Amino acid sequence: MKKNDFINDIVLGTIKSDLVRMKDIISPDKQGSNNYSLALCIVSYMEYLGGFLLGSDKKFKDNVEKYISTCFKSSGEYPIYILREFFRNGFASEYFLKGGAISRSSRRPAIYLDKKSNITLDAETLANDFIESLEVFINKLKTSKYEKRMEIALSRINGFENKYSDFNG
Repeated sequence: MKKNDFINDIVLGTIKSDLVRMKDIISPDKQGSNNYSLALCIVSYMEYLGGFLLGSDKKFKDNVEKYISTCFKSSGEYPIYILREFFRNGFASEYFLKGGAISRSSRRPAIYLDKKSNITLDAETLANDFIESLEVFINKLKTSKYEKRMEIALSRINGFENKYSDFNG
């Protein structure tokens, strides 16, 4: 996949379009406001896209740190260790937070202490910051780094396809 196709089809066509729909169609003013799913997708997307900025896949901390420091205007609002421990590990492993909370109230800073002293991530602020950051990502993505990271991705895909080539479900 060429870099321009990746940007148009994946970054703008899938990632951005999905997030905008998730954010705009499901209202944040009631229970079931999609705050967990929204935050989990964004944290996963930052990990994925950060690898393209690095030209490799160095896993969560390095990938997300690179993405946030390069693309977010409010990068200081997103401490990597909190995103990783409380939100990413809690979401991805258990679909529950490890001692934190999620809101959708458009608060700043994006990660804050609530009235009960729980570390809280505002998914609405994160979504808005991430959607805005995609243009920066597109402008900062170097072709050579993109190609290196895509080569890794394609190798993993080929390995998966070969491993399960006998699946005929």
